[in-house]
Amino acid sequence: MKKYIIGALFLGILTLIIINYRTPFFDRDAGGWSVGYGESNAYPENINVKENQIYSLEKLKTQNDSTGFLADPFFVKEKDTFYLFFEQQKAKPNADVGLLTSVDGKNYQYRGTVLTQKFHLSYPQVFKYKNDFYMIPESKQANAVLLYKANHFPFDWKICDTLIKNVRLKDPSIYLSDSLNVMVASDDKLNMYVYQADSLFGKWKLHKKPIALLGTEARAGGRFFADKKGLILPVQNCSHGYGYGLSLYRFRFKAGSYTTERIAPFFLKAETGIKEFNAGMHQFDIQKIDDNRYYYVYDGNRLNSDAKKVNIFGPLKWTFLDLKNWILNQ
Repeated sequence: MKKYIIGALFLGILTLIIINYRTPFFDRDAGGWSVGYGESNAYPENINVKENQIYSLEKLKTQNDSTGFLADPFFVKEKDTFYLFFEQQKAKPNADVGLLTSVDGKNYQYRGTVLTQKFHLSYPQVFKYKNDFYMIPESKQANAVLLYKANHFPFDWKICDTLIKNVRLKDPSIYLSDSLNVMVASDDKLNMYVYQADSLFGKWKLHKKPIALLGTEARAGGRFFADKKGLILPVQNCSHGYGYGLSLYRFRFKAGSYTTERIAPFFLKAETGIKEFNAGMHQFDIQKIDDNRYYYVYDGNRLNSDAKKVNIFGPLKWTFLDLKNWILNQ
């Protein structure tokens, strides 16, 4: 009996050591997001963050000293101007949507807040659809996925439709085309759901295969990118805490169903040599802006100190969900 008890204790301790190695029981003291950006001649296999430019929190504070951070960057290029929309935290508890603009894609200027609501806003995916500009931010606190339209781009955003009602979903990412209209979004239980419709203003319904991903990589971290092989979606990795890294997944839709494949693990992650990004990175937006040029933006978080706090429940939950995901996909 004693041998069984000792064996069980040893197995339990070993399991906790493995879980802690994979998903630490200690959260880092992080805070203060910044944005980086660059360009390439093709969809990059990796991002050399050290060579790219950074629009830091400190730079933003020189133009607006009440801003606590800038995160979740999405951009659109219209004519000769880059418009970079981001989550902006000011004095109030909830975040708003802020705007940076640039004529060369290198030197950005702060243009102020473009959207504020009584509820929290983040993840402002802005896109052009049939000559008008729309935004789908995270509006989880409104208990719906809301669609906004710019009456005077890049300002004057108003709700024009409710795409999905009575849901609390994080980071909705949409893809629209003549043959495919899909959207993914995640809940608080680390499930990524897939929705489909016949158009942007159609009725968005859960796909017959509703859950695409679950576990520590189950929350979108950027817009879909279409190429000849299908769609690429950046997905956050939270194995070492929220905002630690980002992987790329390939989505292939065919014959009413789809498959997912992790094609670039930790495409972005904490950059120890860069103070603005030494805690982690969790957002990536890339688009082809002309025949031979791709432009992209991303964000990152910094360490405030070396202090850590204990987090037991999170790693146990994430490990269980990842194990469940692995079993279901065998």
